[in-house]
Amino acid sequence: MESSGAMIQERALIEKLRVRRARLLDPAAGALTASVAVLLREAVGGMELLFLVRARRDGDPWSGHIGFPGGKIDATDVDPRQTAIRETREETGLDLTGADYVCRLDDQATHLSKVHVAAFVFCLTHGFELSLNHEVQDAFWFPLAGLMDQNRYVTTPVVGEWGEREVCAIDLLDGEGPVLWGLTYRFAAQVLACVGHQLPGGSEVQLR
Repeated sequence: MESSGAMIQERALIEKLRVRRARLLDPAAGALTASVAVLLREAVGGMELLFLVRARRDGDPWSGHIGFPGGKIDATDVDPRQTAIRETREETGLDLTGADYVCRLDDQATHLSKVHVAAFVFCLTHGFELSLNHEVQDAFWFPLAGLMDQNRYVTTPVVGEWGEREVCAIDLLDGEGPVLWGLTYRFAAQVLACVGHQLPGGSEVQLR
């Protein structure tokens, strides 16, 4: 049975997310602009987040990574939030049009590769059945409490124009797959900060 303390924490999380003010960034000239959906649901063991393991595809900057549902902003999208809703439906089969929209998180950008991402939080109460498309290798719900488990905190080497560096990450798959790092890590850090938990490195740019 879920403790009353955990239930209070989850209610507090949603309410704190609702009232937070997002820091919006203007995309750099020529930046790849994208939008993701951060999906929360209440489960028996507590609040959970939906993560995707992306399929490996040439030309996809998130190829093989753990991420949230989402993708590039199309010219036909009304706004970035609609991009997140459209991409989530295409990638997972989940329809967010009637879901509880909670807030927008702080925009995130990687300056060397010029990627700018907006994130929108939704809380789901039903309709959890997934239908993954070819862009997604796997999907899983992961407990918020697990993201706060310091035994899962690791670093991972990242190679790019800057050379090779170690960045903060979380092992969600017990060593059996990619780790959570980068933009998705920084969005998750914003969610956890609302319940007073600070991830190593936080939501600031860790790699430039």
